[in-house]
Formats: sequence, structure tokens, C-alpha cells
Amino acid sequence: MTTDKSIGRWFGGLLLIAMVLGIWNNFGLSNPVYGGEGYLRNGAGMSHRFGASVLMALFTSTLGLAATVIAWPLFRRVSPGLALAGLMLTGIGFATTVAEQASFLSMLSLSLQYAQHPGADPLQFELMRGVVSAARNWIHYLDKIVGGAGLGVTYVLLYRGRLVPRIIAALGVLAVLSQMSGISMELFLRDLPMLMLAPLALMQLVLCLWLLARGFATPGVEPAVQSTLR
Repeated sequence: MTTDKSIGRWFGGLLLIAMVLGIWNNFGLSNPVYGGEGYLRNGAGMSHRFGASVLMALFTSTLGLAATVIAWPLFRRVSPGLALAGLMLTGIGFATTVAEQASFLSMLSLSLQYAQHPGADPLQFELMRGVVSAARNWIHYLDKIVGGAGLGVTYVLLYRGRLVPRIIAALGVLAVLSQMSGISMELFLRDLPMLMLAPLALMQLVLCLWLLARGFATPGVEPAVQSTLR
């Protein structure tokens, strides 16, 4: 029989793995593509990084979807409406991730064309580079906003059901609002203050570590923080 605690541990473990792999993908695996002269000139020689990054992004998104499905029976007991909204947002987030990765591969295609036509007008490729990059970035921003909304619903469920200490859930909601507000600034052509993303990363880490240690509490009964400090 699957207990609430074990569901919580699975949920936290999957989210933690997804977060760690996502950070490595964004700042390690795919980052060299943008370095130096940029992806237009680098991409053709780094096609393996494009492929690996796309597969990693799809895998991490699948982990997030799996975590939501695993927690569905428990979340539904807290609030069927919110649980369904969270599941739908996670599914939409997976779809936007697929769209983003397709756009990322379009960047590789443009780089390959650039490498195969050395005599072509470089200005034309530079113009196309801006358009292809923008297409990928717009989908990326929408993907992060949808993902933030899904996490926001999750933190509200955690708060309402007292599945974790309410202070964690409440701070998580505030962190999600900070993240979504920061990402939304890009839609109005304003630079994203990276510090607005830090609270959510911190709260996700706190939540995952708590769940790995304690799991979910029974809905309606808040776990005692004091007991873990003894």
C-alpha cells in the first residue's frame, strides 16, 4: 500500500532530479553552443550537444509530469478542482517544452545551412539568426510562465492540505509569483532581473529535501517542524 509519506518522497525525489538535470542542461550541456561567436557559427560543430540537450529537456519535463501524476490521488483529496488544474498545467508545460525544443533544433538547422553555404551573404544569415533565436526565446518564456503557474497550484494544494509545513508552502507561492513576474517582463521587452528567479530555486530545493526526509503529511494535519529538529 502506498502511503502519503511515500508519495511525498517520490514526488520530492522526481522534482529534485528534474531540477538538478535542468540546471545542468541549461548551464552546462547547452551553454557552450552560445559561447564565443554564437550558435550560428558554433552549432554545426556541436550538433551532439543540441541532440543531447533536447533529449534531456524532454526527460526532465517528463519527470515533472510523472511527479504530478503520482501525487494526483493525494492532491485530489485536498481539492479536485485544483488537482485537475495542476495536472492540466503540467501537461501544457510538457507540450510547450516540446515546442521549445523544436525551435532549439531550428537553430541547429540554421547553423548547418550557414556552414554548408560559406559563400552566402553573411548579413542574410545574421538577420535569420535573430528571428530564429527570438522564436525559440518567446516559447521559452511562455514555457516558464506555464511551469510557474503549475508550481503555484502545487504550492496552494500543499498549503490547503497541510501536506508540508505551511511556511514552506506560503513562501513557495510568493517565490512563484516572483518568478512569473520576472519572466513576464520579457514579454514587454524589459530585461529579466535574475534575482527574481532565485527564491523559487531555493524554495524548490527546500521543498524537495523536506519531502525526501518526511514525505507528505496526511491532508489536514500539518507536520510538526519541531519533531525534525530533535
